[in-house]
Amino acid sequence: MRATPYTLPQKITLAIEALFAIARARMNLHRTRPDDVLALNRAVAEAAVPLPDDAIGAGCAAVSFAIPRIAMRVPWRADCLVQALAGQQMLRRRGIASAIVVGIAKHADGTFESHAWLAREGVIILGGEVSRFEPLLDSFGPASGHG
Repeated sequence: MRATPYTLPQKITLAIEALFAIARARMNLHRTRPDDVLALNRAVAEAAVPLPDDAIGAGCAAVSFAIPRIAMRVPWRADCLVQALAGQQMLRRRGIASAIVVGIAKHADGTFESHAWLAREGVIILGGEVSRFEPLLDSFGPASGHG
């Protein structure tokens, strides 16, 4: 098992932050429309501050570490869009721009599957393997993580 680079106090702090971000995202989900996601992407991009690459990398790593671990332990649904919204909120607090992308995949039987993920400059932060999904809602084009 690979050790995480976080100390126990850091893990606790990240867990608490992720818990509140996931709870907030879940509470706001019922009133989040597609144009709201695009507006959030724009607002986060505008609020970003110049940071060194190592600070950006550390912030993205913290989000990708904390959000999935807490999402699987909350007593409510914390699906991909909730996780993407929560992760984006955590990154925004750190001054890091990111984009939520929503896409679909068509199955052989004609059914569709939707998925949301969080990306920064083409790197997937949350959402796993997304290559089979075609972005439908992507305010930043190919650089936001499809491909």
